[in-house]
Amino acid sequence: MSSRLLDLGSVPLKRKPAGNVWANLARMMQVLLGLAVLAGIFACFMPVIRQVQNLQSAKAKLEAQTAAEQSANRQLNRQFDLLKSNPEYIERISRDSLNLGKPGEMIFRFDPYPAKSAVSPTTTPDSPSAPTP
Repeated sequence: MSSRLLDLGSVPLKRKPAGNVWANLARMMQVLLGLAVLAGIFACFMPVIRQVQNLQSAKAKLEAQTAAEQSANRQLNRQFDLLKSNPEYIERISRDSLNLGKPGEMIFRFDPYPAKSAVSPTTTPDSPSAPTP
């Protein structure tokens, strides 16, 4: 007594893969909507990210400037301490700045080296210069 209503072989157990187009479109729309939400969030936070990067670069510049100023401050403090406590240093600084010498001393002053851009490329220091008429 086999009945058509109780035949289990005719009941489909699996869904057909191409049979439900609307379910695939709904799933694709969910993915696209999720990507659009993530892109919107990223677009909202992009100015904040740029501002943080700008502030970090400004902070690095200020730290470098602070380090340079602290180095100059240490050098000035060292010079101030020497001026307060070391008479030989005071004598040397005053003699150098005022071009003074002790009795019987000869003072030699040398010009500083010329800058490299000031030297003409046609003449080299090793080659003899042409005599001037």
